[in-house]
Amino acid sequence: MTSTTSSDEFRTLGLGDRLIDNLGRSRIRRPRDVQAQVIPAVLEGRDVLAIAATGSGKTLAWAAPVAQALLDDKPAKGQRLSPHQRLRCIVVVPTRELAEQIGGVVKDLIRDCVLRSTAVWGKVSLGPQRDAITPGVDVLVGTPGRLRELIEADVIDPASVKTLVVDEADRLLDMGFRPQLLWLTKRLPRCEQRILATATMPKDVEALAGELLKAPIRLEVHPNTVAVDHVQQHVVMAHPRDRVNLLLHLMHSGTLKRAIVFCRTRRRTGWVATALRRNGITVGQLHGDRSQAQRRRALAAFANGDLDVLVATDVASRGLHIEGARHVVNYDLPNSSEDLVHRAGRAAHGVKQRGSAWTFIWAQEQGEWKTMARAAGVKAKPETVPGFVPEAASERKKDRKPDGKVGQRRSGKPRGDGGEREPGWLRDAMYGKRSGGKKRVGPGRRRAASRPIKPKDKPGRGIVRPDE
Repeated sequence: MTSTTSSDEFRTLGLGDRLIDNLGRSRIRRPRDVQAQVIPAVLEGRDVLAIAATGSGKTLAWAAPVAQALLDDKPAKGQRLSPHQRLRCIVVVPTRELAEQIGGVVKDLIRDCVLRSTAVWGKVSLGPQRDAITPGVDVLVGTPGRLRELIEADVIDPASVKTLVVDEADRLLDMGFRPQLLWLTKRLPRCEQRILATATMPKDVEALAGELLKAPIRLEVHPNTVAVDHVQQHVVMAHPRDRVNLLLHLMHSGTLKRAIVFCRTRRRTGWVATALRRNGITVGQLHGDRSQAQRRRALAAFANGDLDVLVATDVASRGLHIEGARHVVNYDLPNSSEDLVHRAGRAAHGVKQRGSAWTFIWAQEQGEWKTMARAAGVKAKPETVPGFVPEAASERKKDRKPDGKVGQRRSGKPRGDGGEREPGWLRDAMYGKRSGGKKRVGPGRRRAASRPIKPKDKPGRGIVRPDE
């Protein structure tokens, strides 16, 4: 009795030889669990709700059967579709990086076929994207804002679209794209099938699925609601003023190599990256204020091994396959347990190698961390890092008043809380010096005078000044 070949496995699921050959070129020879379940369901033409962990193969799970359905849906003999009528599938994704990544996956899948696809995203010129779409495409991958622009500019006609795919639905809702999604769905009069793919299933995604999908097949394959098994979790108690020094210590000691460092805000991303760069670490940045070209170069340089660290906001936490990432550092706590899971999932993403995730917390964050860790299934306890001596704790003792209380700012936050203020010399270098004079904030009101920050209270410790 002969064993079933890999091509037979995909053929049994309903895929044709052309797509199977293209999968083989990409070294995909056997279907993963999520693909084995989702492919037949999509080919049946029903609405599908696919819940599967990050890195499980969700993209090909819907892309392969959608492509096969388009290949099978040939126009009648002698009939020729106009470029506007050719568009039959729209894929909505939350970020530019995901649009480019998924667009590449679809393009590889349908190479040498009659099908054509392209990817679009915002904050770049509309002209080149219009030129790519005008000859006609069968599959269009894009971010919500740019898709709406193209529809309103009459570059694409959604009237012929039969399949709508909403990928990374949880991230789309986190980023506030619900109105754009509902706006888009109302302009798809012939849409016969809707596919919603997500790694987590919070209440807002449940509600969205209820609005978009009709009698869907719900498929759950290892949903990503808890931390992945191949990533070892570490938790370190670190005052905000010590975190750059701790990060440098972990890098220079060889504990962290090829790491993604997640910060809560774009501003903090900038000064953490500058701190690392000034101390001999090759670093790139990934956040919403970077142009698409800058983001693409940073991802490529990190994947090629030209960068030691990629400092990013949560724009890089979901869906992206970032090659070469072995470690993840939560410089700041994420906003939710789902974000904690997604961040950790970037370590050794899509491979069988083990990675690690390091989370920096301090006393005031312990309660928040315990709640988040419990929900994410993280059981790591705070540990110390050999050879690292924190400075902030000893310095804070000098700030204590005779009654033992720590001195307070007017805002009520303890001194040295890190905040969002970077050193003045670094702030000027990054954002330019502010013009002199008093600025009004609203009618008849003047901006409150800023108070200087003491050197020991400035974030980004460990930064080497240019004149040193």
